[in-house]
Amino acid sequence: MEFKNPGAVIENSIRMKLMDDFFNNFGHAEVLLDLGCGARPYYECYAPHFDRTIGADLADSPFPKKQIDIYCFATNVPLPDESVDVILCTEVLQDIVEPNDLIKEVMRLLKPNGILVLTVPFLVPIADGIYDHNRFTIYGLKYQLTKGGFTVQELIPVSDTFGVAITLSVKPILKLWNIISKALHLKLIYKWYNPLLFITVIFPQLIYLATKQLPLFKQLYKRFNYGPIGYVSISKKLK
Repeated sequence: MEFKNPGAVIENSIRMKLMDDFFNNFGHAEVLLDLGCGARPYYECYAPHFDRTIGADLADSPFPKKQIDIYCFATNVPLPDESVDVILCTEVLQDIVEPNDLIKEVMRLLKPNGILVLTVPFLVPIADGIYDHNRFTIYGLKYQLTKGGFTVQELIPVSDTFGVAITLSVKPILKLWNIISKALHLKLIYKWYNPLLFITVIFPQLIYLATKQLPLFKQLYKRFNYGPIGYVSISKKLK
């Protein structure tokens, strides 16, 4: 397990497991578009299942340029109509002022029976500054996808209200460690291998993830999945 983002261990771990499960059961296809790819955190999950993968992101993306094949807006991708089998779009839709603009573009790009794997945040703080425009309930997300012509096959909550409570509570602590790190000019203080940061920020999240595997806690957490960190949706284009 990696701790590149110490404040998001719960959500990143759960999303990674969901991506692994989906692509391992997917089979094989020609082309996947990772739309808003960033550093391509799910590359190892999907790459073995496609002949070609394409990473698309903004020209001013702060992520490594070697991961990005196409520079474009998510609502205007320079690829032909019906040229992609699967589109993976993670944590992008909330930054689009008019969400339907992205959904229409994805519909244009997908081949008939193509699949859209989409993730969105729900109970999380503003992450992308002035670009962060939307939060979607499970019902709002299903409405947007259905209105756009998709058949929604799955809508999976990422964590629950317990996971949200832990995630939100460790973020101020993590910010405090960042302030201390900058004040003392010691970057290692803000790293996960700082024992104090590990105990106060990462350890509570690991406890949650561990108990989530136990039958008693699994059932308890499931009863509170109406308030998740976000959602992963699997949708299909039928026409």
